Amino acid sequence: MGVTKNVPKTLPLVLAYVLATLIGWSCSQEGACMQDGKHKASPGPEPYLKECRLYTENACCSENDIQEIAVSPVSRVGDIFWDRCGALSASCEAFHKRVACFTHCSPDAVRWPHPHRPASVQAVPLCRSFCRDWFEACKADLTCAHNWVSDWKWSPQGNNCTGKCVTYQQMYQDERDLCENLWGDSFGTVEDEGGEKGEVSEGRSCGCLTLSPSDREVIAALRAQEEDPDELDTTKAGLPQYRAPCRTQSPPQGATAPPPQARTNNDNSVMRKRSLFVEDVEGSGSGF
Repeated sequence: MGVTKNVPKTLPLVLAYVLATLIGWSCSQEGACMQDGKHKASPGPEPYLKECRLYTENACCSENDIQEIAVSPVSRVGDIFWDRCGALSASCEAFHKRVACFTHCSPDAVRWPHPHRPASVQAVPLCRSFCRDWFEACKADLTCAHNWVSDWKWSPQGNNCTGKCVTYQQMYQDERDLCENLWGDSFGTVEDEGGEKGEVSEGRSCGCLTLSPSDREVIAALRAQEEDPDELDTTKAGLPQYRAPCRTQSPPQGATAPPPQARTNNDNSVMRKRSLFVEDVEGSGSGF
C-alpha cells in the first residue's frame, strides 16, 4: 500500500503516452519484407526514393536497391534484360516499373509469397482494369518471350531470345494473358469491371490491386477478411483460392434480386490463379 501511495500521479499519463506512441509506431510500420537477402530486414520510411515513391512512407527497399529501376530507359533489372527487342516505350516502361516497384518495395508483397522462389510472389491479385491499361500501353512494343521467368535462352550475358521479336499484341491474346503470364505465376487478375466494354460496376469495390494509393484500402480489407475464415477457400486441386472482399451495392427498394444461380454466374469476385512451378534455373531470377 505504501508503494502505491508513492507512485507519482503523472505515471498513468506517461504510460498512456508511451502506449499511444507504440500503437502509432506499430500502425505506421505495417507489413513485412521478404527475407531473401534482396530486401530490407523490415519496412520503414524511405523519403528520398527517386522511383517507387508510392512506398516512401513504408518501404522494403532503399534508394540503392532500385537504382536499375530509377533510370530510363531501363535496360536491366536483376537478372532480366528488359530491352532484348529494343527499349520499351515510356508508357509501357511506366507499367513495368510499377510492377517492379511493388515486388521490390511494397511491405505487402510478402502476403503472396512464392513457394519455390523466395524473392518472388505468387498470384498477386491485379485488377483487370490495371491489366487492360498495361496491355494498351505496351501493345505496340516488342518482346520475344511470353513468360519472362522461363522463356529465355540463358548465357553468361544473361537472358536471350529464343524466337523473333513481335508486338505485345501479337504475343498476348489480351490483358489477362499479359498479367497472368509475363511474370510467370506471379500475378492473377480479378474482375473489377461491369462488362466487356469496361464499365465499372456501381457500388462495387473489389479487393484487387492497381499498384496505386488506393491499394491501402484494399490491404485493409484483406486484413479484415482474414479474420473471417468463411472467406477463405481452396480449389478442388487444393490450391489457394483468392476471394476478393467486394462490397456490392444493395438493390434499390422494391427491386427483385437475381436468382442464386445468376448471382453465382455473374460474381467475378473470385480469382482462381493456376499455381505452376517454374524451375528457377541458375541465372534466371525473377528480374523485377
